[in-house]
Amino acid sequence: MRFGSLIGTSQAMIATVICVMLPMQVLSATDIVDACPAVSELAGLPEATIKVMTLNIAHGRNSALNQLFVSKARTFENLDYIAALLADIAPNVVALQEADGRSRWSGNFDHVTYIAEKSGLPCVVHGLHSRSWISNYGTALLSRGKPIASSSVSFSPSWPSKQKGFVTTTIDWPVDQQRIPVTLVSVHFDFLRKKVRDRQVSEMVAQLVDIDGPLVLMGDLNSHWSQKSSHVRSLVDELDLQAFSPEKNGLGTYKKTTGKRLDWILISQELAFEAYEVLPDIVADHLAVVAEISYRGSPDQEPLERKEPPLRTDERSEVIPTAR
Repeated sequence: MRFGSLIGTSQAMIATVICVMLPMQVLSATDIVDACPAVSELAGLPEATIKVMTLNIAHGRNSALNQLFVSKARTFENLDYIAALLADIAPNVVALQEADGRSRWSGNFDHVTYIAEKSGLPCVVHGLHSRSWISNYGTALLSRGKPIASSSVSFSPSWPSKQKGFVTTTIDWPVDQQRIPVTLVSVHFDFLRKKVRDRQVSEMVAQLVDIDGPLVLMGDLNSHWSQKSSHVRSLVDELDLQAFSPEKNGLGTYKKTTGKRLDWILISQELAFEAYEVLPDIVADHLAVVAEISYRGSPDQEPLERKEPPLRTDERSEVIPTAR
């Protein structure tokens, strides 16, 4: 069964949280909350399930070799494909990686703000973990609901590869006549060296281990389950998370579903996967991952009974063509 329902474009104020180039720099959440539209203008989280999505948007280059070789017009076109996919899938929260602010190497405009305005996801936290004369980029979270807290964290510098990091947002989830604060994370780990990823996992766990309430960790981990000393397994073990069918074939995310599974959605034990899918749409060199999640309370408790139909339809409302 495919995810998705088409929604209209929303015009909204967008705030960007910029993470300066300092190790483990945590930013205040007040600017993010104040910049979101009024509560009455925002859609709250549904009670039964929430739909989340993660995608490495590859600096807007789609499947081109490098963003420097892509025209500004083509970059806009590539981001339009991404925004159309988000609007069609209609996640409550989406995590983005390789998400550019104004950067000379990718058209010199803010990719995250552009996608948010086009896809109808009005609340944004964007951490620029890597900043230089030619590029400013990092991770981002776009949501429909007003966050109650957000932050941006840059990992320790990892020269010669670009600095990485993660952003978080916490949103109240009304479940069974109570409000559950659920924290969502978008992260990108180093692609080049295992020892750098080891350090990044340690830094991330130190920041997240004491968070109250359920955790949904999403992003490009540059690691797969079966490899020796898997960083995915490390996060699952150290943060008491769970992965959906971690050894299942056909859930590859790098270039094709039969490729490496580098992009993950990991959730706390209090949560349950109701659906999970790697989308076939080619809008970047990574494939998007979508999950529908329910709240079940303690790990030994049965999932709560649905009070409304799941937030998906049998078929997508429109086929998103491959950008060329």
